[in-house]
Order: sequence, then structure tokens, then C-alpha cells
Amino acid sequence: MIKINGVNHASTINDGTTPGTPIGTYVMADNPNIYEIQRINNFEFVVTDINGIVKTNTSQVYDNAQDIIRMSVISCPIPHFSQNAIEVKRGNTTLKYAGVPSFGSGQIKLNDFIGADSVGVLQAWQNMSYNPMTEKVGHASDYKKTCSLVEYSPDYQVVRVWKLYGCWISNLSEDDMNNESNAKHTVSATIEYDRAVLDTSSID
Repeated sequence: MIKINGVNHASTINDGTTPGTPIGTYVMADNPNIYEIQRINNFEFVVTDINGIVKTNTSQVYDNAQDIIRMSVISCPIPHFSQNAIEVKRGNTTLKYAGVPSFGSGQIKLNDFIGADSVGVLQAWQNMSYNPMTEKVGHASDYKKTCSLVEYSPDYQVVRVWKLYGCWISNLSEDDMNNESNAKHTVSATIEYDRAVLDTSSID
């Protein structure tokens, strides 16, 4: 017997006639096609319309800037939006309505590949919104890009695709150099975006 909320109940340990709600992993193990876990390292972050971007303060271009960023990304956040609540108060109670959504920003982290010049590609993109040499702010039609976060299954079939619109770099930060460290050098870019949607048309 077990007492629950002051009432005695008989044990169900040997009751094989009423399986009840599954609380273990048996149902999951019997349905592997449904309960395949999504792994956090099966993804790509892709920036479109960035090939041909001009290297900072030169006339040279990065013909493969999209692939450089795609292959350099270590981590990136999954986009979501938040909404403020509009409150209406009456007497001693409050009623809440959905307010304006905000998508905020996210930070991607990349490996600094010397030959690919990963840092240089990010700097060139950031300089499209503001060039510290000329002190000029660029046109949104030039520096705002569309990005995609593609999530894959373990055998690299597309699971879901996030589209981020109006992306641009508001901040770049790099690891400090250190003579006593044997770690790799990485760079982080804060990506501002206007909105993000789940693109189901890209999934078969």
C-alpha cells in the first residue's frame, strides 16, 4: 500500500492489465523512427548574396565568402522571438494581450582559418555597414543579408530550415593572443536580424 494525499492505494507493480501512461524508454525504443534525437552538431549557417564582397580597403574580392563562413562556423543560436505583454488592469486583476514581437540578435562563433581569411570576410561584411576609414555608413540594401540555419539529421537529411532576414554584423570580437596557450583562435560576430521564420518549403 502507498498513501497518496491521505488515501491508501494498492500497489500496481504487478498489474499487467493496465499498462497506463509510459514513463520509461520502452515506447521510445520501440519507435526509433519517431524518437531519433536531434544532434546539436548537425547544422550549417549560410549567408546568401555575400560572394564577391570586397576585401577591406582593397579592390580585391572574396569570391567564396559564403563557403568560408559556412565552413568556419563553430556555433550559432537558434532564432526565436519574444513578445512584450500589453496589460489592462481592472479592479484587482490584470488581463494580458500579445504585444509587439522582437527578434533581437544572435552571436555566431567561427574558427580563424588563416588561408581562408575567416576574420577578413567578417570584417569586410561589417565594413559594409560602417567603414572606419571613410567614416561612412553603408546602404541597408548592401549590408543586410539573408541567412539560413539548416538543421540536419545524423545522415544529413534536412530536418528544418530557419530563414533570417535583414542580417548584418553589429559587433566583432576575437580571442586574445596568449603566448602560454595552445588553443585555437576564434572570432565571434553579433548578427542583428529583422525577423526569422521556419521555412518548411525547403523540407521534402
